[in-house]
Amino acid sequence: MNKKWYRTKPLPSDIASRLDQLSSLFEAEGVLVAYIFGSLAQQREGNDVDLALLLPLDQPVYLLREKLSAVLGTERIDIVDLSRANNVLRFEIISTGRCLYAANEELRLDFELETVRIYHDREVPRRRQEAVLRERMAWLS
Repeated sequence: MNKKWYRTKPLPSDIASRLDQLSSLFEAEGVLVAYIFGSLAQQREGNDVDLALLLPLDQPVYLLREKLSAVLGTERIDIVDLSRANNVLRFEIISTGRCLYAANEELRLDFELETVRIYHDREVPRRRQEAVLRERMAWLS
């Protein structure tokens, strides 16, 4: 088990059905788009719930932690603020995760298309940086 969670209870056995109950909370709290990613998004047993939320810019995600914990019945929640996440993480989340909620489908699609566009636009420089880093790491070993 991840040491991060050693003082908390395991995930409830009905966590999948609890995830389905989040839509009403997301709507009430003004969440624009919500994704689940990580092991639970892949239908595998996991240690925690990985959520990624896109909120209006003036609304911090940490304010939702207690309400999410109450609905999900666990403190084992990791939340990514999509408005502040780097584009590689955003791309990974939309590529491997699944959308739990979208206040507006057009907004969700715009967010995903913009994420993919930026990810691919920066792919060549990112690969160059990775190659330089690999070369430096090889030199150190």
